[in-house]
Amino acid sequence: MPIIFADIERLENGAKLHTADLHVHSFGASEDVTDETMTPEAIIEAAVQHHVSLLCLTDHNSALNTQRSIDYALGKYAGQILVLAGVEITTSHGHLLAYFDPDKADSVSTLLARLDLVGKPGERDTHTRKSMADVIAEVERLQGVCIAAHIDRTKTGFEMFATGYPNWKADIITSSGLYGLEFDDPLNIVWFSPEDSCPTNGGERRKLVERRSRASSTSARVRLASIQNSDSHSLRAFMNHCNRQQLTRYKMDVLSFDGFKTALLDSYARVRVEATVPPAVPRILGMHVVGGFLDGDTYHFSDNLNCFIGGRGLVSQRRFEV
Repeated sequence: MPIIFADIERLENGAKLHTADLHVHSFGASEDVTDETMTPEAIIEAAVQHHVSLLCLTDHNSALNTQRSIDYALGKYAGQILVLAGVEITTSHGHLLAYFDPDKADSVSTLLARLDLVGKPGERDTHTRKSMADVIAEVERLQGVCIAAHIDRTKTGFEMFATGYPNWKADIITSSGLYGLEFDDPLNIVWFSPEDSCPTNGGERRKLVERRSRASSTSARVRLASIQNSDSHSLRAFMNHCNRQQLTRYKMDVLSFDGFKTALLDSYARVRVEATVPPAVPRILGMHVVGGFLDGDTYHFSDNLNCFIGGRGLVSQRRFEV
C-alpha cells in the first residue's frame, strides 16, 4: 500500500512556526481604545479564528486586562494559543513593549509600581520619567524581555523621537534586556542589523550595532529580532492585519514563554516578519524510504528544512522561506 502525505503529516516534525501578534490594546485598559467589542475574550476568539497562536495584550501602562486574557486562553484554548503577560510603557525616550511568562503575570503590576508613573494607568498622557534603558533594566530584573515599540514612528519610536545619535540611544541598543525592534514599515526592518546599508543614518546605526557586539552583556547575541505587530485598537484592525499577513512568525519547539525567548535569541533563524515571506515556496514536505539502512522509515520534515546531505554529498538546498 503506497504512503500518502496524510501518513507523513501525522508524524512530528520538530519546531513549528507560530504566527504572533504581540502588540494589541483592549477596551477598558487603554483609554484610546473606543471599540467596546475589543474585549480580551473577543481578541482571543479572533486570534484563534485567524490562526494566531501567540498573543499579548499590551495596554498603555496598564495591567487591567492582563490576567483576564491569560485565564480565558488557558480555560478555553490551552495548547492552541499562548497569551503572554505584557504591557506598553511610555518612557522618556518613546514606547517600550515588555513581556513576561504568563505564570508570572503579576510581574506587570510589579513593574508598573516601580516606574513611578505620572498619571493613571491606561490614560493617554500617562508616562514614566525613567529612560527607556532604565525601564529595560527593570524588566530584566523581573525576568522579562523587551522589544522597542514602532521605532520608526514619529514621536513615539526612539529612532524618530530625536535626531542624531545621543548616548541614550546607545544605552538602549546595548541593553542586555532588549531582544527586538518593532517596525511599522517592513522596509525598515534591516535597521540596527549588520545588513543595514540605508543611505540615511545607516552608518550610524551600524556603529551602534558594533558597540552592542563589544558589550560583554550582549556580545553573544548581537542581532536584535525585527518584528511587526498590529498595534490594534479595534477588532476590525486586528483582523485586517491577520488577513493581510502583517504580523511575525516565530519558530518554537514548545509554545511557551521559554520557547518565545529562545526564538528571540536565535532571531536570524527563528523570527520572520510575514511581509518578507514569499506567498509560495516549493519544498519537500516529507519522504518514505524504500531500501537501504532506512528502509521503511517515514519522515515529516521541519518547515524550515535547509538541506539534505547524504552519501553522495549535498542533494538539495534552499533558504529559510516559510
